[in-house]
Amino acid sequence: MKRSPVTPSLYVPDLDAALRFYTETLGFTSSGAYEEAGEKLWAEVARGEARIWFFTNQLDGFPQPAFSGLIYVFVDDVDELAASLKDRVSVEWGPETQVYGLRELGIKDLNGYYLVFAKDV
Repeated sequence: MKRSPVTPSLYVPDLDAALRFYTETLGFTSSGAYEEAGEKLWAEVARGEARIWFFTNQLDGFPQPAFSGLIYVFVDDVDELAASLKDRVSVEWGPETQVYGLRELGIKDLNGYYLVFAKDV
């Protein structure tokens, strides 16, 4: 398997719910998981070359999901994706073309992480 150059690894309190949201709602595919004693502790989703990892064991000092940034996922057609997600996700902005040359759709996932689906224009 080819590794993505940068792979965010995000804490989620409910791994199954995160996997359902990313695969069923956002169109990612489940591409890996790790279980211990019958409990899923880690999983990976993919969309094109983009990868996101999720883990369930809490890190010291981080009891809730916390991330002060944006996760960019580059797609072939932002507007097509926006149409397919209509009424299924909370859109934070877009689709719109930014002054820095990206067509973007910004959403917030079920844990409050920001995802930006983007394409160069």
